[in-house]
Amino acid sequence: MNERVDRWLELLVVWLLSASVLGLVTALAGCFLALQVCLASLLVTGTYAWCMRDRGSPSRVSPDWRHLALLTLVCLFFRLPAYHYVLGGQDEGVYVNVAHHLARTGGIEVQDTALEKLDDPSFKKTYLEENRRADYLPGVYLAEHSGPRLQFQFYHLFPVWMAIFEGLFGATFGIYALTFFSWLSIVFVYRLGLAVSGSPRAALVAGGLLAVNPLHAFFSKFPVTEVPALAFSLVGFTCLAIGRNEAMGAFRSRWLWLSAAAFGCLFVTRISGFMYMPFVLAAAMASAIGDPDRHLRRAMFGWCAAVTVFYALSVGYGLHWSGFYSRDIYGLSFARVFRGHWHAGVFSSAVAALGAWLIIAAAGRGGRARESMQRNLLVPAQHTIGMVVALGLGAGVFKIYQLGWTSHFVQDAWLGKRWHLAGSGWVAVEASSLFQLLVYMGPLLLAGVVMVFRRQNDPKVEFLRLFAAGFLVYASLLQWTVPYGPYYARYLLSENVPYLMLLVVLAWAGMAVGWRKAAISWFLGVSLLYMVVASAGQLGKSENAGLYDSLKRIIAPVGANDLILVTSLQPGWPEVSQIKTPLLYTFGREVVNVSDSSLNDHAYTAALDARFDDVFLLSTAPFAPQGFELVNSERMEVWSFARSFLFPHELMLNAEKRLYLYRLVRSVLPLSHMQAFNTRGAWNAWLISGWSTPESWGTWSLGKHAELSLDPRELPATAGGIRLHFEANVLVAPKHSRQRIGITLNGAPVAQRDVAFPQSNLDFDVDLPEGVLSATGKLIIGFDLPDAASPQAIGIGSDGRLLALGLKSVTATPLNSPAPDPASPSTIRNTK
Repeated sequence: MNERVDRWLELLVVWLLSASVLGLVTALAGCFLALQVCLASLLVTGTYAWCMRDRGSPSRVSPDWRHLALLTLVCLFFRLPAYHYVLGGQDEGVYVNVAHHLARTGGIEVQDTALEKLDDPSFKKTYLEENRRADYLPGVYLAEHSGPRLQFQFYHLFPVWMAIFEGLFGATFGIYALTFFSWLSIVFVYRLGLAVSGSPRAALVAGGLLAVNPLHAFFSKFPVTEVPALAFSLVGFTCLAIGRNEAMGAFRSRWLWLSAAAFGCLFVTRISGFMYMPFVLAAAMASAIGDPDRHLRRAMFGWCAAVTVFYALSVGYGLHWSGFYSRDIYGLSFARVFRGHWHAGVFSSAVAALGAWLIIAAAGRGGRARESMQRNLLVPAQHTIGMVVALGLGAGVFKIYQLGWTSHFVQDAWLGKRWHLAGSGWVAVEASSLFQLLVYMGPLLLAGVVMVFRRQNDPKVEFLRLFAAGFLVYASLLQWTVPYGPYYARYLLSENVPYLMLLVVLAWAGMAVGWRKAAISWFLGVSLLYMVVASAGQLGKSENAGLYDSLKRIIAPVGANDLILVTSLQPGWPEVSQIKTPLLYTFGREVVNVSDSSLNDHAYTAALDARFDDVFLLSTAPFAPQGFELVNSERMEVWSFARSFLFPHELMLNAEKRLYLYRLVRSVLPLSHMQAFNTRGAWNAWLISGWSTPESWGTWSLGKHAELSLDPRELPATAGGIRLHFEANVLVAPKHSRQRIGITLNGAPVAQRDVAFPQSNLDFDVDLPEGVLSATGKLIIGFDLPDAASPQAIGIGSDGRLLALGLKSVTATPLNSPAPDPASPSTIRNTK
């Protein structure tokens, strides 16, 4: 039974990796379909199972299904439900919104479609000023400053998995991909512990510690990439440990390939994969020196080469599909070490490391050379680990002292000016990564530090000691502050907390019975109880709870071809961009920022109205602007865990606002701004009868009578009335040299115009004094066209429509002429 469990875990790894690759490739190609990705992955997994059907058990000790069942129950107890975080602005909101966009569109490409629809330079300028600043939105970069192309921040494999779950189970279930990866990480820390120690009890303790750990429990519900990255790294190290098993022999390569592929998936989940490469090279060098088995050394060389190639491919992927983000992160990360010459520093270091690995691998072919390198390189390096950790911890403690009790960091842009940690005394201690490790590990941290200093007999545990020591130094010297928790404590989750706990458990399992093992057992028991209590504080609390449903309800009247204008919300959090992000990418609506001035710019709003079916306004103001009417309102609450330097336990109402949704029921004709009757005309709704389909230049009348219908409320309010200036074409030709145009207002004849060939343009004014504008009901301007003819009949084309008058535009200006005769409610003047 247990061997069968191990077989199913192997097939689970194959399915996980194949779905990851297929999902990412199809997402980049713009043809992602969740169901098809899963079915294709099942086909790959089935093929693998058939090809590997005669292979034996990969380990002398197989996992116990009862242990896995227990770990699964504990995992789900502390991790359900997950937080469906849709609010934009920070990493978690970006990941979820990218996933929703991918599930809806099938790709990661993103365009500023509202900008694409604005062809008028003045409108485009207004749009760019109000919607384009440093970036389009937090987490969405400008691929071109004044063009429509945009680019999402971050790597995409985690959003791919959320999109898979969304495609399979529904829009609100994408976040449970995080629960799946949380379960995977617990299962494979158990499986890794079993592969290294051979002790089911030690493996169960390792899995149990991670299952109840408060940091892992929180970020198993909070959608960032630390948990998926941890799951892939644990899968990679588990397959590596199994592949190094002497019993594998000829079957070793498949496990090492699975391991390399898992690290490849890790590299396209988080950009920080470069931090793993020194340890990968160190493992390959140690194998070349310390492994007596020639076949194992060759296999490890191939494993390291494969991981290196996968990492190089991930760098190319990042620079192409997430270039702005990749360049930013590489600059921020390596400039701290190499300063202004980080490009050269990184290149030189990479060349030196690869060169050293190749030299050692070549020299390791000889037995004497290996013995010499073991004596002169490997053993001293093992002894050096403790000294490096001691120096790192000492330097880290000194930096904490500088931060809390000196002015050294007062001018630092982040620590001093933004987070105000400089000179903060003991607050600086609480804001350190070392203190946060104590918060999330409890007394087990002390045991972990001790184990980092102790050389281990098992090479696999010794490599784990190197890995844990390296990231402990990193947390002490580079990622050494946590401005507030629990959010920034996540940087300790992918490597520090789980692998330091695993090191303690594996070292404990290999100890002889005695007081040392009893002391570590006490640390394990107390820490386990502490973590259970800390994780229990999260139960029943859900960050961002209800926000998705609130946004869904308020935009229910908005269709996919409509536009939402977002004006300035009330001061405070959330900001406009945090609401705009989910409206754009979670719900797939078009959203445009508008200021108060542009909202009152009738030409701008009319242009937007002409390019979308309906225009809505989302605001916190409880009154409708001119031309808008209220259609919906919703109270929005944003819940989040209180910022503190302890484990998350207190949920608080972070923001509470009522949002109002207004619909634009009538645009207001702008003064002194020509409005077209073409395909993008904002006032084509005036063309109520007797008109053909608008064309790029304007609209032809159709038949011998046509009418315009005007609502006086659509006209600007000016003292003395409005003058409407129309420009039109008239259908005349040598064989049809005359067009008579009778103009009526509300059915009463008011003017007659004749246009004779070769004249083909007609400009005329319609003067509407205040008395006309104050009357109730519509204003109907009619055109009697007795000479309408088809271009085909008069020999100028093949068009068989009956045409006469082609309206091109209308311009409104204040009416300053004397009041018209009361018997004639309007004055129509021909200007050409």
